[in-house]
Amino acid sequence: MKLFGPEPEYPPLSTTEIQGLPEGARIIVAWSGGNGPHEYRVHWHRGEPYAQTEEEHRQGRVDVEKWLTYYVGPRRPFTRVWALAASSPETRAGT
Repeated sequence: MKLFGPEPEYPPLSTTEIQGLPEGARIIVAWSGGNGPHEYRVHWHRGEPYAQTEEEHRQGRVDVEKWLTYYVGPRRPFTRVWALAASSPETRAGT
C-alpha cells in the first residue's frame, strides 16, 4: 500500500460516484479508523467495490474489510474516497 501524503483538496466522492468507478481505477482512501490517505485501485467483488493494493491485485486477493461504500461520508470519522485522474503526476509516479 502506498502512502499518498496529505488528503486531496477537492471533495471526496459520494457513494453513488464510488459505485460508478470502473475496475482498476486509481483512488485515494482515508479510512474511518484514521489510516491513510493511501493509494489503491478499485476491485469489484460480488457486486461491491473494494480497495485493492498492488500486491493484493497480483495475488488475486480481496480484503473484504476494504469495502469502499460501507462507511462513506464527507468528513471524519467517515471513510473518504477520491479518484485519481489517469494523467495526474501521482498516478504516473506510482507506475
